[in-house]
Amino acid sequence: MKKKITIIGSAYPYRGGIAASNERLAYAFQAQGHRVDLQTFSLQYPDFLFPGKTQYATEDAPENLQIYRSINSMNPLNWWQTGRKIAQQRPDVVICRFWLPFMGPCFGTIGRMIKKNKHTQFITIADNIIPHEKRIGDKQLTQYF
Repeated sequence: MKKKITIIGSAYPYRGGIAASNERLAYAFQAQGHRVDLQTFSLQYPDFLFPGKTQYATEDAPENLQIYRSINSMNPLNWWQTGRKIAQQRPDVVICRFWLPFMGPCFGTIGRMIKKNKHTQFITIADNIIPHEKRIGDKQLTQYF
């Protein structure tokens, strides 16, 4: 049975392994005939949390993927709105890519809103569940997620 799948996490125009992995996952689901969209960031995280030179990809956008820049990792009102919107769309499955405790409040709130629809199965792929660079509050942020 074909499903409606939403992937939450980093995707184009952001660069990196997690973004590329989420895009490849979307292509794999599409190849099986599923309807897929990716919900990525309008603001991923502030520059002071980004260790590299830029968060953004230099290559062209991936073709044939529906990528929406809907999530602001710093705005709690946005988390609520985004979660509510996804819940109303009633995807069969949401896959949330968790990789940094900083994202715990954002993704945790979005996930709570989605699960209220009593329809959507919420799945997490967790990378770096124990951060490489420990910060105060990491445990609590991860627990909230």
